[in-house]
Amino acid sequence: MTKHYKNEQIMKILTVLGALVGLVYIVNGFAGLAGASFLPPAISIQLLDAIISLIIGLVVVILTFLVALKPNRPLPFHWLVLLILAILLVIFSAGIYAMILVLIAAIVGLIEEF
Repeated sequence: MTKHYKNEQIMKILTVLGALVGLVYIVNGFAGLAGASFLPPAISIQLLDAIISLIIGLVVVILTFLVALKPNRPLPFHWLVLLILAILLVIFSAGIYAMILVLIAAIVGLIEEF
């Protein structure tokens, strides 16, 4: 049984906007890697770290989209899941603005819970 929030549409809009902003930051990060120079025979550790961080960030952004657009399919549409996704967005290079938008959606759900 799924829980429906009164302000579910606002939460979904904030979550989708947060995912879009995160996607812009991730694409910008990948574009920044195109101009990065590294030694031809070896891959630098910083470049590899950036690539891994951006790929994980892209997965988190896709999960954020799926939570908002297809609730309860991959992950439940719950305020706690949104809070975890907000933290993961800021950790994995999706930007502070994306985290703030998803965090506001999680706070709206938390307020409705109690």
